[in-house]
Formats: sequence, structure tokens, C-alpha cells
Amino acid sequence: MSKSKSSSGLLAEMFSASLYKRAQGQQVRQVTGLAIAAVFIVAAWTMKINLLSGLDPNLQLIIPTVTGALGCWFAYRIVNYPRAADFLISVQGEMEKVSWPTWPQLWRATIVVLVVMVFLAVSLFAFDVIWQFVFTQVGFLKV
Repeated sequence: MSKSKSSSGLLAEMFSASLYKRAQGQQVRQVTGLAIAAVFIVAAWTMKINLLSGLDPNLQLIIPTVTGALGCWFAYRIVNYPRAADFLISVQGEMEKVSWPTWPQLWRATIVVLVVMVFLAVSLFAFDVIWQFVFTQVGFLKV
């Protein structure tokens, strides 16, 4: 029984140049690929600044450049790996079903969250002060 395109290995997919389901899930796949590529580019830049300072200047340029280029290729290929691409396609499909709140609803919900958080912080502080006073009076806690 031969392997189908969707069940080929990750290593084989890394050396392929084909696109998987090119027209589906484009937004999520592009954003994901850019985020992965950005991580590799920042890592290459950090490597150049922090780790390679004692090396030959040519190596200080070549190693981060190769790392960044390989990272960008990995980002491009991973979003076209069938299992990852199918997941990202379904993510975009689910995101299209979400009913997003309007700005007034968002502001009201934000205010409710902030008020509740302040209330909880004040309540926990009050409990802490009360229990500290009680334990100090009983002699269990020495401040």
C-alpha cells in the first residue's frame, strides 16, 4: 500500500516545494507562517548579537543569515504540511463562525472585568489584613 500525499512524512515535506490546499485557510496560514518566521529571524538576530561576538566577522554574518533563511523555509513548509495545514484551515473556518462583539459591548465587558478584578483585589487584601491581625493577637504569627 503506497503512502498518499497527506500521509507523507514531515522530513519529506520539508524538501518539497508544493503547496497543500493552496486556496484554503490563507489568512491563518499566512499569519502563522509569518509568526514562525519572525521567531527564527529574532533568534538569528539575537544569536548574532549575543552568541557570536567572538567569531570571525564573516561567520557572524553567515551563521545568522543561514539560520534565518532556514527558519523562513521551515515556516513556509510547516504551514503547507498536510496535518498542520488542515488544522489551520479548520481554525479559520471556526473563526469565521465567531460572533464578534461590537465596540460598546466590548467596552462594557472590559469595565465589568476591571471592576470585578479591583473588587477581588480589595477583598483579598482585606482578608489578608484581618487574618494577619487575628493570628498576631492569638500569638500564632509574630510580625
